[in-house]
Amino acid sequence: MADRDPWLVVRAPVPRPALRLFCLPYAGGNAGAFESWRTGLPRSVEVNAVQYPGRRERAAEAAPRRMTPLVQALEAALAPHLDRPYAVYGDCLGAYVAFELVRRLARRGHRPADALVVSSAVPPHRSGVEPDYSTLDDAAFLAELVALGTLPPAVAGHPDLAAAALPAARADFELGRSYRLRDADPVATPVTVVVGDADPHVSAVDAAAWADLTTAGCTTLTVPGGHDLLARADAGLLRAVRTALTGKEPS
Repeated sequence: MADRDPWLVVRAPVPRPALRLFCLPYAGGNAGAFESWRTGLPRSVEVNAVQYPGRRERAAEAAPRRMTPLVQALEAALAPHLDRPYAVYGDCLGAYVAFELVRRLARRGHRPADALVVSSAVPPHRSGVEPDYSTLDDAAFLAELVALGTLPPAVAGHPDLAAAALPAARADFELGRSYRLRDADPVATPVTVVVGDADPHVSAVDAAAWADLTTAGCTTLTVPGGHDLLARADAGLLRAVRTALTGKEPS
């Protein structure tokens, strides 16, 4: 359809959903990371996977490299869809985008988010300076992406697929490196933090510190796994997200 929203990929639209879930991927990721989520969440939840410029069907567009313009664009894209209760989920870099988006929507007078769910992310007020990958050649950068779990080895080993993935990944890592929390004003939205028990980058102390950024309570859910929960389509992550949205374990 000509009027299809390029920002949102909705594989299974739900008429009058009980909840819309807006999903933001990790650095180098795309809306495809959420392909399987529809079957793991209640039927009343409509999964809206965010597709950033610079990837897949938006490959010809410039990928965002700074947080503020990205969040402004997301506000405009999501505004028509905030007529129903909604939650925002973000993984790794997507967690920072999700936090800033939830804050901006509230500050701008939109319907506030009912839940913010983040995974595999140190809270922005505790994060250090991201490594500078801009000096790496393509081969070295691809190796880093594989090591981080951002890119499957099969993709990195396929010249055409790797070449297609590189520009957006480089832009995302530049975005992450340039991002700084401008102020620590908390959100008035409950936060759930999902962390892998073997994540080398996010400790239990880090996960708990997300509580500093909300006035509505913070819950930590620990699942088996490392830093690449979303990239591996981890079932434990999806169960944790379901618990965060419904308040109960799936039967």
